[in-house]
Amino acid sequence: MPRQAIALSLPSPLPPLPTVPHPAASPLQTTISTTLSSTDYDAVCVPLTNPRWQERWDRLCLRPADDEGLSPAEIEAKELERELVDREADVWRRDGGLKRDEVNVSRLEETQHLIGVAAEWLELDSPDEGIRFDSELALRSELAHALYLSLPTLILPAPSLANRAHLASYARAVSNLLQLGGPSAFTNLSIRIPISDPLELIGQGPAPGAAGGMLNSAPLPPNGNANGPNEPLSNKHKRISSLSTRPTSIHQGQGLPNLALAPQGMRVASNASAASAVSAASSMMSARSGVATLAHGDPSSTWEMWDTIRAMCGYHPRLSVTLDLTNPLPPSVGALARWTAEPVKHVWLPAGSFIPNAKGYPVLSKACQAFLKGMCKQNPTFILSNTTVSRHSAGGPNAYLQYLRHITSQPISAGSASSMGKLADQIGSNEYTQGYSDYLQAPLQPLMDDLGSATYDVFERDPVKYRQYEEAVFLALQDLPADRQHVVTVVGAGRGPLVACSLRALQRSGRHASVYAVEKNANAFVTLQERKAIEWGDSVEILYGDMRTLDVPEQADIMVSELLGSFGDNELSPECLDGAMRFLKPTGISIPISYTAHLAPISSSKLHADVTAPSRAAAAAETPYVVMMSLVNLLSGEGPGASGRCGEKVQQCWQFEHPRRDLIVDSAGAPLTNSHNTRSATLLFSIPHAAQCHGLAGYFEAHLYGNIGLSTHPETAHRVSPEMFSWFPLFFPFKSPLYLPTGSELEVNVWRLCDQRGRKVWYEWCAEVYLPTLGVTAGAGTGSGIGPNGQSPALWSGSGAGGTPNGPPRMGGQASPLMDAPFSPGLPNGQGQTEGRIKIGQTSLHNPGGISSWVGL
Repeated sequence: MPRQAIALSLPSPLPPLPTVPHPAASPLQTTISTTLSSTDYDAVCVPLTNPRWQERWDRLCLRPADDEGLSPAEIEAKELERELVDREADVWRRDGGLKRDEVNVSRLEETQHLIGVAAEWLELDSPDEGIRFDSELALRSELAHALYLSLPTLILPAPSLANRAHLASYARAVSNLLQLGGPSAFTNLSIRIPISDPLELIGQGPAPGAAGGMLNSAPLPPNGNANGPNEPLSNKHKRISSLSTRPTSIHQGQGLPNLALAPQGMRVASNASAASAVSAASSMMSARSGVATLAHGDPSSTWEMWDTIRAMCGYHPRLSVTLDLTNPLPPSVGALARWTAEPVKHVWLPAGSFIPNAKGYPVLSKACQAFLKGMCKQNPTFILSNTTVSRHSAGGPNAYLQYLRHITSQPISAGSASSMGKLADQIGSNEYTQGYSDYLQAPLQPLMDDLGSATYDVFERDPVKYRQYEEAVFLALQDLPADRQHVVTVVGAGRGPLVACSLRALQRSGRHASVYAVEKNANAFVTLQERKAIEWGDSVEILYGDMRTLDVPEQADIMVSELLGSFGDNELSPECLDGAMRFLKPTGISIPISYTAHLAPISSSKLHADVTAPSRAAAAAETPYVVMMSLVNLLSGEGPGASGRCGEKVQQCWQFEHPRRDLIVDSAGAPLTNSHNTRSATLLFSIPHAAQCHGLAGYFEAHLYGNIGLSTHPETAHRVSPEMFSWFPLFFPFKSPLYLPTGSELEVNVWRLCDQRGRKVWYEWCAEVYLPTLGVTAGAGTGSGIGPNGQSPALWSGSGAGGTPNGPPRMGGQASPLMDAPFSPGLPNGQGQTEGRIKIGQTSLHNPGGISSWVGL
């Protein structure tokens, strides 16, 4: 595996500010240079500002909540003092900016090999409106300083799980910050997101400890103090907004019940009310992450925080994730797999995430090792922190780096890799596919465009494909009589690799046959002429022309073709072979005999961002692309889902077989119409883990002959045609992401269509997402009125295991924002109950009428 970048979070105390003028190296420069030269680290991580910045911000923007017991004269003096401070604060709000003694990084030369961290005490999602706005202004000052220094990355503090009701404010602030500096801005923003919420893992809701810090979201101790049982509460728990010139919003503090009133009527959160706030946050978690999350074992609250932020920021290319592994990993592999499709730029790995081995050295659990190895394909920078705290008895601070270097240099075991990962590794491990990961390529138009020699050359370098073809031709020849002269015709011969395969198969089989090679590309035909003159001689007859109209001297016993596309039929193999079936004898064999197209829903932030980039035309989001998928997560599950009606993880759409003997043909033997090659499919996928669906991945399986085949199917490729790289999957994008809750079901409709005159072929696709419900009595979906908790009668009628009149039904998915919508038609389950479903989302129809994408005949 390639070397992974590892950074050290510099421990306190940090170097002082420069005391000698440029170009003399500053203390920070010297520290960075010494650290990188004396260790194996690649970068360092440093807070952009120091505590003096927080002190000034607190003085300007906060008012302590301990004014009780003052005399009237003291209160009046304090108010006069406060008025001066408020004036100074408003000047700062207008002008912004940091002071020299408030920053740790002050020179451009210091930013090489440096990752900046924004102040962790900023609360962009505070329940207090004033604190939210002042935190945004403070962060804007820090980002402006980072932009001035051309700092590559600034890591932002994590949003709080306890303040979920104000996550939209956090996301809006980040979206506005991304506009700072204009389109040429250099600094990327990376949001620090915890890998999990510990209390969610044990089924107790969001963790209140997330409200305080950037480092972790661990639960609070019994006294409610994140600083420890014997430490005073931090300023964060004692401060209120000091915006004296701002009217109090009518929405201020709505998410904080049981608030005590401070002097002058200002709201101050007490310890008791903090617990209430957490409870309120639990109840106000997004409808997308309702109680069914826990029931289905899908801890998703931290991922959903990120999903909300990046969606509100429009998948901005300068926005990424710093994944914080302070908290335990979720036990679900599917929950972890979500991050493989996200733009994870950094992985924050504190010393506390390591466990001691038998000798006291720091190591990581096997699950954490596997996760980090899987994340390596995204090439994140791993940031080690708190390595000098002496948490482990052996090894010292450098042991963490040595161990991390060791595990990130090891390939992930085949047993722990997902099917999608196995396919990506199979394709991406070849030298000829390097650099194509997640790169959008338009599918070939083989009938409209003649391929170049370089394109042929890449395809011909795949030994697996031609080994399979040679074996298939050999087996077919073995089934023919040995005492007769046979005919083998290669259609779409290109530069002749299949002709060479056929000649080798003839030699191995001991059969005798005339070999014809048909090619319509005039330039490739020159290469065929050369090979005939130099290699093949009279053993091969080459014919120039379109296989659909060309006359051949004699009919074939075996017809060989390699016209398959990434989706099997997307390069018009059915249409070409229908026209060439006149080459075959009535008992003739086509290689391939048949092929099938397959689909699966996927998530990929990168592919979606590329498809919807402003530089691309609007039609780009309705065009299928050939993609070597790497940073992609396959979303569907293995089982039948909650309703019992879902299919496999990757499902078959349709099949084509050759030759077709039942077609109506004209006098030349060509089909009269292409309508027999239209297809449609409706597929139902179970979704075990909440995710954003960005599109569909298309694969194919081909049966060449006998037990020989080709496959790009992620579940079978490594068995059928291991290490084959000729075809990448086909990506059918969605114009807008489709949110899939835990336990939901995705219904996909896809069509292969053609026009009346048979001049073009295209695909159309759409999807709908449903929440399945069990235990709904037949006809309940037609009821009217509102039931308990605002639900429709269809949701609370029923009995037995499916539900009671006073309780909820058994839901296959999460709580829906459309609970009072009528059910789609249900299916009886054989037990007197009806399996219903609630529709909660859908895409538009993509590429209607082939308006954006089609393949020409």
